Amino acid sequence: MGMGYPSLGVIDQQWGEWTGRFNVNWTPKLDFTDQTLVYGTFSHGYKAGGANPPGAILGSARAGATSNPIHPLTFAPEFINAYEVGSKNTLLDGAITVNGTAFYYDYKAYQISEIVDRTAINLNFDATVRGAELEATWEPMPGLKFNFSGGYEATRLANGSQAVDLMDRTDQANHPDWIVVKPFATQASNCIVPAYVALAALQLGANQTPQTALLCVWAYTDGWDPLTGATYVADPKVDHSGVPLPPVLANYPGFDPVSPNATNNGAGPVPNDGQGFDKNLSGNQLPNAPHFTLSLSAEYTLPVSQDWAATFHTDFYHQSDSFARVFNDRPYDQIHGYSNVNLALIGTSTNGWQVLGYLKNVFNTTAITGDFLNSDDSALTTNVFLTDPRLFGVRVTKNF
Repeated sequence: MGMGYPSLGVIDQQWGEWTGRFNVNWTPKLDFTDQTLVYGTFSHGYKAGGANPPGAILGSARAGATSNPIHPLTFAPEFINAYEVGSKNTLLDGAITVNGTAFYYDYKAYQISEIVDRTAINLNFDATVRGAELEATWEPMPGLKFNFSGGYEATRLANGSQAVDLMDRTDQANHPDWIVVKPFATQASNCIVPAYVALAALQLGANQTPQTALLCVWAYTDGWDPLTGATYVADPKVDHSGVPLPPVLANYPGFDPVSPNATNNGAGPVPNDGQGFDKNLSGNQLPNAPHFTLSLSAEYTLPVSQDWAATFHTDFYHQSDSFARVFNDRPYDQIHGYSNVNLALIGTSTNGWQVLGYLKNVFNTTAITGDFLNSDDSALTTNVFLTDPRLFGVRVTKNF
């Protein structure tokens, strides 16, 4: 039937890469600490590449009109050089610990997946991550303990990074002469055409089947002007002899979807086979990488009988704003910062029993922690991931 997922050939991939870690430690004797460790590490690692699935061949109501979205057949392996320096310290006979670290990660071909044309493909970007973390514990008296951890992180895509944004295929701020077209209902992906072509197709469709339904297929699969039948490829992929051509509109300047130097009535040549314009992503942040995170906790343990001890525990977590995608579109991609508080009461016995009563998300905060954009054929719907609602419960365990 000419439908489904075609075989695009055999892909034979193989990677080999040396990985490793080098570490230097130093334990100086300091007057103001009980014990100090200073360290530095360098690590080199990689994650294998792979093959992107093909786009489905899908048909339309017109005979011979099919769409076969073409994706990059493969994606590259990801490499990282990680640099870290830090210190671990114990003070006041173990009552206080303070650990700090600073890091720098240099990624080559960082892998990020997205849904395009009803399938998941992987893109590669060079990126850097730098930041610092600090954690500390303090036990001012037996049974009472406080914990603190905080982090700062700055991520950055390398200069020259670019990709097509499915939320803004035309990069409208820079290319106002183009418009997104939704093809025939069974087609997998939207495409872009100059606005004057879409307008002409709508005018032609007033008294017949709307030509907008087949613009993407005829222009980018077949390589011809969908409104005049002018062919711009030496060997057309389909035989147009049986396809009735629409009447030519007066003063219609024509549309060349193939030539790299086409003027297209001032709109310029078609980018990326009609998929859309690449956006400049230089300096954008990586997904789900908030600048600041903070965690605080406190707990107090006291004996309640000869065999049982009770621990009261509370913790607080906060993270700042971040982005869901590398495009960093505001407001769509922005994930707002949020905070969360939990409580717990834990009873522990000397013979291995433990009874835990907990209250999670005390203030019933509903926050988006991430989201995932679906492809064009599902109307760019978005899956969102939320914090759990307020939960309370009891858990009983026995250790043997």
